[in-house]
Amino acid sequence: MNNQSSNQKLCSNPSPVPWAALKINTLFLPLNYSRQNRPGTIMGQIRKQVIQSSFLAYIGFGVGAINTYLFTRQGIFTPEQFGLTQVIISLSQILAPLASLGMTAFINRFFPYYFDRLPNKKNDMLTIAILFSSIGAILVFSGCLLFEPLVIKKFQSRSALLVEFYYWALVFSFFYLCFTILESYMGALKKTVLPNFMKETAYRICVFALIILYMFQIIPFSIFVILFCCIYLLIVAIIISYLFFTRQLHVSTSFSSVSRRLKKSATTYVGYVYGGSVIINMARQVDTLALAGAQNLATTGIYSLNQYAAAILQVPFRGVQAIAGPLIAQHWKNKNLTEIKRIYQRSSINLLLIGSFLFINIWLNYDDGLKFLHIDSQFATGKIVFLLLGLYNLFELGTGANAVLIVTSPAWRFEFYAGVILLALSIPLNILMAKYVGIEGVAFATAGTLFVYNICRLVFIKRRFNLTPFTIKTLYALLLVTGSYLLTWFLWQHIHGLGGILLRSAMFSILFFAGIFYFQLTPDLPQFIAVVKKRLNRKKP
Repeated sequence: MNNQSSNQKLCSNPSPVPWAALKINTLFLPLNYSRQNRPGTIMGQIRKQVIQSSFLAYIGFGVGAINTYLFTRQGIFTPEQFGLTQVIISLSQILAPLASLGMTAFINRFFPYYFDRLPNKKNDMLTIAILFSSIGAILVFSGCLLFEPLVIKKFQSRSALLVEFYYWALVFSFFYLCFTILESYMGALKKTVLPNFMKETAYRICVFALIILYMFQIIPFSIFVILFCCIYLLIVAIIISYLFFTRQLHVSTSFSSVSRRLKKSATTYVGYVYGGSVIINMARQVDTLALAGAQNLATTGIYSLNQYAAAILQVPFRGVQAIAGPLIAQHWKNKNLTEIKRIYQRSSINLLLIGSFLFINIWLNYDDGLKFLHIDSQFATGKIVFLLLGLYNLFELGTGANAVLIVTSPAWRFEFYAGVILLALSIPLNILMAKYVGIEGVAFATAGTLFVYNICRLVFIKRRFNLTPFTIKTLYALLLVTGSYLLTWFLWQHIHGLGGILLRSAMFSILFFAGIFYFQLTPDLPQFIAVVKKRLNRKKP
């Protein structure tokens, strides 16, 4: 009630600053400095939601690991069939951002302005997002149908399954588009747990159910693919139902004064960020599509398994982006550079530590893990893919929330120009590597171009805002990880099987966490343990 009345008050007492003079990087109105906006509370809010989202996401990755195991275990799916599912996903990562017309960026950047100045019933932000993404979907998917003969010509000989299920791949992309809009909207509402659960956990549970149905020959592979492509339809229906029953589904039938006054600046902003996001997603997915076109779906499947293993590192990164994004946007609005720096550096060290722990544990046990799980021996040929992509992902984790920091800042145009450079490098390099070198070359091209891209981001943020994610604790963390890895590898490299896996994992984990506490690398781990102890003590009689 207080928030609603506050919104109405803001609407009835507009800022005396002329709207025509407002730029994208100026303030509309200052927020009340309430308890919820204090630095300690904000970091606690980020920590709580990151922990919740990461916990749910890792449950999802546990299910996803089982799914990947079943996909790649001998006798269930062929490498070509597994490769098909990965190409469908990669295609959606390109088509959905392209069809969104930048509406996810629009929601993330401008939600604070709508929320501050409009009551819920007149908030037309979601209406605008639905309208423009619908237009984008019509244009993009019509283009996909128009260019179907070209797709057939390119993929028929090497990736015939993709041609067979091309229409269903478009269905998957459409419902994924719907999900991304709703995910951004709920992120702006600071309701990130449900969409993260649906994306990271519920989705994989549905895939697991389909695998079981196929494995026991209840459904044929064709029905498996069709149901696989409709999973996001179920997820979208659940999120819409949640928003409707919690009265947070605000769809206006008319455009508000905020939309009319923001039209020019929002169009400029969305145009740049949209172009940048499309370019980045194309650059990130071109490796899989290049392999499918130049090699075959079996090679794509081998690449995708190792890409998936490297992507495990990215789970907390996605949670931080979803949660920190709206908060950083709010701090840019309030010109609170101190709090932005605090979030930037804290996210950097935490993500680096989590990512290092995961990466080293996987790398130490890579060969024994594949043998113990009876993974098809073909997939072991992609070990270098995991190493290269894993190292890049680790570097990206160490850069913290630099992506959302840029796109929500006054210098958001940089993301577009940097993305153009990334795409110009990645497409020709990946195509050439896929054709003449194979999966190792594609992994090198992907990791290398993305590394250059993130270096450009770091340099730009430092020169423009004098911000850096790194502190002396970053160096301590790297030394700790390197020392713990070398000691563990030296002592237990000749022990194989399950015993070797357990010994290496246990020793590295003990050394790693002991070092974190000794060097006090992050205040969040002791605080998290204190919270857990407090809750456990409450449960005692």
